[in-house]
Amino acid sequence: MIKDFTKILTTEVSHPFCSAVKRCNMEQYGYVEEEYLFEGTANIYRTGMGGRPEVEYKGQPYTNRFIVRYPADAETFSGNIAVEITNSTANFDIERVWAESYRYLMRHGHIYVGVTSKPNVFPALKKFDSGRYGALNWPNPAYGIKPAPEAVEKVALLGAEEQEMGYIWDILLEMPAFLKSKTAQNPLAAFHVERVYLTGWSQSCSYINRLLNSFIYPDKKPAKPVYDGYLAAGGVHSLGTPLNRYECNAPMDSMEKRIDYCPVPLVELNTESENSDEGGYGGYSARRADSDGPGFCYRYMEITGSCHDAVHSCRDYSRFDGDVEKALGFKLTGFDWISAPNDYPKHFAFHVAMHDLFLWAEKGAAPVHIPRIRQTADGRNLKDAFGNSIGGLRTPLLELPVARYISGVEMPGADGGSTMNYLMGYDEYFSAAFLNELYTDDEMYRERVRETVLWEVKHGMVLAEDAEELENYTVETAINHGLHKRSE
Repeated sequence: MIKDFTKILTTEVSHPFCSAVKRCNMEQYGYVEEEYLFEGTANIYRTGMGGRPEVEYKGQPYTNRFIVRYPADAETFSGNIAVEITNSTANFDIERVWAESYRYLMRHGHIYVGVTSKPNVFPALKKFDSGRYGALNWPNPAYGIKPAPEAVEKVALLGAEEQEMGYIWDILLEMPAFLKSKTAQNPLAAFHVERVYLTGWSQSCSYINRLLNSFIYPDKKPAKPVYDGYLAAGGVHSLGTPLNRYECNAPMDSMEKRIDYCPVPLVELNTESENSDEGGYGGYSARRADSDGPGFCYRYMEITGSCHDAVHSCRDYSRFDGDVEKALGFKLTGFDWISAPNDYPKHFAFHVAMHDLFLWAEKGAAPVHIPRIRQTADGRNLKDAFGNSIGGLRTPLLELPVARYISGVEMPGADGGSTMNYLMGYDEYFSAAFLNELYTDDEMYRERVRETVLWEVKHGMVLAEDAEELENYTVETAINHGLHKRSE
């Protein structure tokens, strides 16, 4: 049970880890950022008969954190809260859904809540600011009683042995009702909250899968909804999330890695890193057919041209102010090995997914069906004459391309050799001569880009509010890589 919230003040010498105030120009949108520690009790579960969760340790105390971003003027609040299960894969809290969606969320008055999801990030947070985060604690009730798992194959990031990851289930199950409540402990009690959505990126999608399959709809039949909708983005379906740290090596039924029943809207949004099985992430076999319910309200979208970790929301966002480097004690250098790392702007697709999810939940308006990326029988993406994938959620950068977008890159391996990293990718930009042969000059190119954007807006691939930004981004990208400017 979530009990007490304590606001952590932001001062000249202490601020939230990876604060978005400057990163995302929050003041320009009229938004406020606040951070809280919250205390409560949660059950620790184990897998019981028939694979269902059963309580192993009841009512264990914990201290966790969440970050909240809301409109300063409560009158502009939409009624929607997007809760993100922050991603813990890199041993620090990653807010990838926020990084890709903040423009849309703040333009429309939605509230964002980011919840720390696993104790392996605690050391980084405490190293960043021990005074701010020193109280974080998910104590392991079996520490010193159960032997530690020997070889962790699927989920290697469990945190210190005296910490237990299993608190997350009750935290997530209780969060929507708490955020909608008017209790004095709720920092958002002044807002009239109508709907709460659960979102996650990458490993965090496995939490959504497990929550739906094991806790909310284990019988695959109607039950009281917990969240009003779900966005699972960049899902690595080969990862199954265990109920507790001691089950990290337990085999998991493949059915737990996909969702077949969800009577409230669920949108899955994948890049080219996850949509095929080429990189071993299980996306091709886990995706389902679109459905309008009643037992399965589901849309699946694929962002053609994009990869899991890209320049804008990964490298640039993480390196903005040095917080990540301070927390980890070293610099993230993965992108430094790539001369032209993938910079495809996938935030436009996130805006579409968020818009469709909220409209579906609020108005019952089911989204259009987005064509999927065409694939071979073994799940490999088919390419067009320019080398880009065919189908999927598209922009003019693919219809009128200036580059070939490649998911997967060869990088130095630990043994001195090389290894394929399918989470990252790179761009092969066309030569200036080829661009000018294709498009003549910027003004002719802009005309064609504008026509393409309008078509994509009409067919639900781009939001009308993003049309001008996308047009300008596309034309500027072409000019920056050599397309002739008629005015010069």
